[in-house]
Amino acid sequence: MLVFLIYLPTAIAQKKNLSPKIQFDYALNLKVDFKQREAILKKNGEEPDVYEKALSFISGSVHAADITDIVEIGTTKYQINSTGTLNSTLNFALQGQKLIRQSSGIVTKNGLATLNYNEKRGNTGLLQAKVNTKTRQVVFESDSTQVGAESLNGNLLDLLSVMYNLIGHNISSKQSTYYVTDSKSLKRYTLNKAELWDFPFNGEKVKAFRYFKSTTNDDHTTLEIWLTEKENIPLRMVVGLGERYGATIQVDLKKIPVIFAN
Repeated sequence: MLVFLIYLPTAIAQKKNLSPKIQFDYALNLKVDFKQREAILKKNGEEPDVYEKALSFISGSVHAADITDIVEIGTTKYQINSTGTLNSTLNFALQGQKLIRQSSGIVTKNGLATLNYNEKRGNTGLLQAKVNTKTRQVVFESDSTQVGAESLNGNLLDLLSVMYNLIGHNISSKQSTYYVTDSKSLKRYTLNKAELWDFPFNGEKVKAFRYFKSTTNDDHTTLEIWLTEKENIPLRMVVGLGERYGATIQVDLKKIPVIFAN
């Protein structure tokens, strides 16, 4: 799944103090065209991994998992812990495995800056991206063994912190450019602030802006995030993994939590 902060052309001002610990609960829906992915693997002479084999049981769109994020954003540091629990067919095929992710770092005047992001998908190895502040590199590890590194020319976001980077803030800029990691690589994304929606949410209409990622010749993945108009609470995130994977991930918030301290 779904990435980001290095540059914001307009300063952001926080109105109130966020609650010390906020829980966000999401439903993850997965739309898969496994035959498309299977054709790519066959063309490249590759074998599907255990997760891709599980996807072969899915037809069309399915409620694949429930995700709980615990978000703690202080004055100088933040931490986000995320647990994904599989449903139905995927749970059976993968024998109850969970997706565990964690993002931690510092809070800057422009938002969050990742120092450490890791994820573990069931019984697979632990993947980790760490910022070396001395060398200004993002170091990638698999089960504590370094497997790569890339130079970093600014602050970093990840697949978790990108959703919460602007929470509790107002922002007026129409376009923002970010560096983001998925624990395996580093990419530069540009998010565009689009139209204000009457977003359907639990039988009501909620004012929300849509932010979408610009695609490039080197990166065909798509990303859309819907944030509430005033507090930038994430209502939905959609990640299109492109033709190579033939899958779209959609994460929908179940209930809007109280985010400000009393």
